[in-house]
Amino acid sequence: MQIELKELINRYQDAMNRIYRNVNIIMKEKIHSDITTDQFSTLQYIQKHEQCTSTEIANEFGVGKSAVTAQVNRLHEKGLIERIRDGKDRRNVYLHVTDKGIELVNYTENEVYASIGKNLAHFDDEEIQTFIDSLEKLAHVMDNE
Repeated sequence: MQIELKELINRYQDAMNRIYRNVNIIMKEKIHSDITTDQFSTLQYIQKHEQCTSTEIANEFGVGKSAVTAQVNRLHEKGLIERIRDGKDRRNVYLHVTDKGIELVNYTENEVYASIGKNLAHFDDEEIQTFIDSLEKLAHVMDNE
């Protein structure tokens, strides 16, 4: 079982790395070259959580606050997000997506979804649903350990 488990984990990691690499290629070649997949994920998170902080993003993605700060700085420099200080406690800085950022998220999501949708056309609805359910189950189990 140990060898089988190692092989399964290696296959999982290889597949996830290939998917991540291909999504990066889609974003760089077909959409825009000035934002990374990680920056886009951060931008999406900020849009979905209208009032969030860098610390919340770091916790969500399991990365260091310094890495998030670097991403936030780049997104801010590009005019995609704004920082708003809390009126009651100026130490708290909330992040919001600008109109330019919202346009970028919407455009990118549409392009990525269309491109990945072409790949998913090779699977029937049941296969897709089973895959997503299994992935969500794995995420849930890992979250609770």
